[in-house]
Amino acid sequence: MIYYNVTSRLDRSIEAEWINWMQEKHIPEMLNTKYFAEVKLLKIDFDDKEDNPTYATQYLLASETLLESYIENKDDILKNKIIEKFGERVLSFNTKLEVISEHK
Repeated sequence: MIYYNVTSRLDRSIEAEWINWMQEKHIPEMLNTKYFAEVKLLKIDFDDKEDNPTYATQYLLASETLLESYIENKDDILKNKIIEKFGERVLSFNTKLEVISEHK
């Protein structure tokens, strides 16, 4: 399993709007691409509460091949929607996380 992790730092003034947009628009649109098995939206909890809020959105894929296909076919289109909606009020970077093992 592979996680496509997007870490986003927000301007505090748009936090509620961004969360709502992610839950109501963006995440459903990502799931509708059929590349992702599930999506988790996580808030990163820093000690410094004065900082702008930071979130991690983790998109689970069954294989690296699916991730490569998503990046080639859909990634820029969906990233541009975020840029159009929020501009520089959201700064994001992506990482690929490979699941080595799981323990329950």
